[in-house]
Amino acid sequence: MSTATEGLDVAAAIQKLQAEQSDYVAIGNSMIFTRLGMSPDEMDDLTRRRFSFILRGGSTPAAWYLTLKHVVAPSGVHPKLVFFFFRDTELTDPPSPDARPATQNASHPNSLPGPQAPTPQRYCAGAFDLLAGYLWGPRGLYDCSTRTSGMQRRIIDIAMKAGGQRSRTWSRQVLSDRFSLDHLRSDVPSDMAKAGADYDEPTDSYKSPDSSYSAPDDSILPPLFMQAAREHGFKLLFFRVKRRPEAEGGTVAAEPPEMHGYMQRLQHWIEERGGLFYDESRDPAIRLEAYNDGDHISEEHRGWYRKYFWQRMSSIFP
Repeated sequence: MSTATEGLDVAAAIQKLQAEQSDYVAIGNSMIFTRLGMSPDEMDDLTRRRFSFILRGGSTPAAWYLTLKHVVAPSGVHPKLVFFFFRDTELTDPPSPDARPATQNASHPNSLPGPQAPTPQRYCAGAFDLLAGYLWGPRGLYDCSTRTSGMQRRIIDIAMKAGGQRSRTWSRQVLSDRFSLDHLRSDVPSDMAKAGADYDEPTDSYKSPDSSYSAPDDSILPPLFMQAAREHGFKLLFFRVKRRPEAEGGTVAAEPPEMHGYMQRLQHWIEERGGLFYDESRDPAIRLEAYNDGDHISEEHRGWYRKYFWQRMSSIFP
């Protein structure tokens, strides 16, 4: 089974899983379908096992978790393995304000709870999801950006009305003036400079302005994945794909040295909880010429990659 539609018909997807009764289910995005193919038929022919694919280009680990919970689990199907392809730290990275707009691809995760479940929009209308919107930023587990921004304005208006008889316009102006640059402490620049110096100090986890490598226990998604695995008896495999190698003769992509320690901790955390982990990122056999654009494997090398993938993974797949 494969899907690349904007939304997913959850009922139809469940029925298809039940009909296929596959050995393995892959959930993910283009990292899977540019490596193993859009249709699982090639993998079936190669391995003599049955595969099902539930794929959406551009989807994130949050959508994969929702697919596991609202499609695979209710189907009653118990595949030998459910697996995911991921890049670097995306399993534990918090949503970034600089990521793609929340509205892009929103219909895919919004469709995953299915028509009988409360919609993400209804969740976002509640106080808990308002808080989640603040904590997770504009791209949280659900697409709450529009809802939370409207709720923020309403809360501000309520606060303005509670502040006295003055108009909201007057109150907003007073607050804007109060928090203007003129009222900052005189030593703020030195504090900011010190913070910048501290930010660049070596630590046991890599940090940069556009990413955060956090521990699985401190993140939202890894515990949710493993909780679903325990509740429904799933075996999960998290497969880290190799990023595009350096253009000038290199066989691997450049990455900070702290990444190695991060991956070791992530692997230990997953395996300690009964999951499987594989990291192909340092594999010299996957060379630059196998790539198309970005981290996608080119169509002419896809057949080779499928065979190479199964050569490595056949003993790992139960």
